[in-house]
Amino acid sequence: MSDSPADIFQQLNELMKRLMEQGLKEQGDPNRPFAYGFKIVIHDAGTTETSVEGPAPAPEEPSSEGTLEPIAEMYTTDDDVTVAIDLPGIEKESIHLSLIDGTLTIIAGGNQLTSVEMPTVDGDSMQSRYKNGVLEIKFSRGKPIRID
Repeated sequence: MSDSPADIFQQLNELMKRLMEQGLKEQGDPNRPFAYGFKIVIHDAGTTETSVEGPAPAPEEPSSEGTLEPIAEMYTTDDDVTVAIDLPGIEKESIHLSLIDGTLTIIAGGNQLTSVEMPTVDGDSMQSRYKNGVLEIKFSRGKPIRID
């Protein structure tokens, strides 16, 4: 077993996945949108990025050593698309959303936190809810176009 940062993060990731699976079983509703984790981006001379999932701390200011980016999870049905993202400690009033050219961008406190490539959705149907540090954004897939 190595003590390299990548190996340590992999071990931490495995432990967190097991803990989250156990927590979801105890929660009882497997269909409820649930997002956890963050992506650690480590910059090494501007060329290397490492991504690891883990528990989601509050987003931090970017630094020269790296940044934290919350992970967004997407849930789709035939009629809807829902994106869930864990944003603990973020004030609801500081969250801004934009959907431009199929990309949903989440900004809080003037800093871009993350962006998600979306399938085709009706942008006017967007509904969002922020509760207990979890932001849920729901879109309708739009009405089918009938060809006569």
